[in-house]
Amino acid sequence: MNSSRAYRRPDDWPLAIAALFLALAGVYTYLGMWRYDVFRAGVDDAVFTQIVNSAFTGFSATAEGLINHYLVHFSPILYVAFPFVKLLDGARGLILLQSLLAAATIFPVWGLAVSRLPKPMAFATTLAAAIYPPLSGQAVGDFHELAFAPPLAATLVWAIDRRLWRVAIVTAVALALVKEDQFVSLAFVGLVTAAMARREPKMRSCGFWIAAIAVIAALLYFVVLRPAINPHVPYWSLHYYQWWWFPATPAGFVGPFSPLRAQYLFAILLPLAFLPLASRYMLFAIPGLAEVLLSHEGITMVLGTHYSAAWSGYVLCAFVDGTFVLYTRSKLAATGALLAALAASVWTSVYFSPINPAFALYERPNAADRLREKELARIPRNVWVGTSVWILPHIAMNPHATIALDDMDYVVLYRFTESAPWPAGDRAKIAQLMKSGYVRTFDGAGIIVLARSHAQ
Repeated sequence: MNSSRAYRRPDDWPLAIAALFLALAGVYTYLGMWRYDVFRAGVDDAVFTQIVNSAFTGFSATAEGLINHYLVHFSPILYVAFPFVKLLDGARGLILLQSLLAAATIFPVWGLAVSRLPKPMAFATTLAAAIYPPLSGQAVGDFHELAFAPPLAATLVWAIDRRLWRVAIVTAVALALVKEDQFVSLAFVGLVTAAMARREPKMRSCGFWIAAIAVIAALLYFVVLRPAINPHVPYWSLHYYQWWWFPATPAGFVGPFSPLRAQYLFAILLPLAFLPLASRYMLFAIPGLAEVLLSHEGITMVLGTHYSAAWSGYVLCAFVDGTFVLYTRSKLAATGALLAALAASVWTSVYFSPINPAFALYERPNAADRLREKELARIPRNVWVGTSVWILPHIAMNPHATIALDDMDYVVLYRFTESAPWPAGDRAKIAQLMKSGYVRTFDGAGIIVLARSHAQ
């Protein structure tokens, strides 16, 4: 039979990307829940559980002194997390949301790749981006509001690249609602976009609009919102860059000539075969990288923390564009570089994973973990509970759960493994509390629960 229309086989590549997203989100969620179940979720999971749970009542957390979170960071986008926290009753909802957000970064990456490269090559490039080690650290580590940044940043680059100006503007507004450091990134991206425009008036106009969104949001937050809530609370985030003052930090002080900064850059570029350096879109990552590298606190240069989310979306888009730049010169070289990126990502994930599986996934969840969870669930949610950072995420739906131990209705002490001896300081604290009228309500599975007699 003759036909005037040639048969066109359905395009299976969108299905492949959807399958990659589901697989990636599933793996991230599985690992995140595992980390939570073995009590390796940290203080940020607790902080954001309390903040989101109180989104319409106080928007606060005990670890932030029960002040409104807007005085710490500008994050209206956290309201998106509210149904996740409510439906999964706590930090598990944030784990799921963060996994979905990290995995969703591949959609704009694919959109950028498929507009430039043959579809098999575009898929391989997207796969390399999907297994990028810093992305796994963002997904499986403690939840943070910056979890929204990578997929939105990548979408912004895709929209600018494809000349989808309305999409770019809407995405810029969404990024401005993530965290105030995005004001700087957006202003920079907008101005760079305008500078790239040359003979494209619409592109130049879009760049100026993106920069204007950043300026307006900054004025709204620093000039209007913070003073209206409480004009006397200082802006704490500046301490990272106060080189004359070196507070204690988990990763220590990093001097101006420390090799850690060069090592950090090498670690983020090696799994991408240094291809982002061939793209002009790498310029968009400069503010996020500066935020990390200009700090004197080593914690910002640990790839397993959320700080990498400030630049990763832009770097992944630069990776796609850099692959294309090389592809236009040599298909063989581009293929070899892509294979090198895949191999480097796998090697990094196995030997230097940002997830830190030796700690975060040190053993499979067991009966002791389940018993701890069961006993913690018995503590009323309307009393003050003091505990450690590793217990706090599991009781964070209680707005009065805190890491302070004094003058609490309940105190929960925890040791990392059930077989480990209690530290001398904990033994002394237990004895002190017992003498002051506390009653031991549970002792086992690595935890001791103490309660004031009137609180039971």
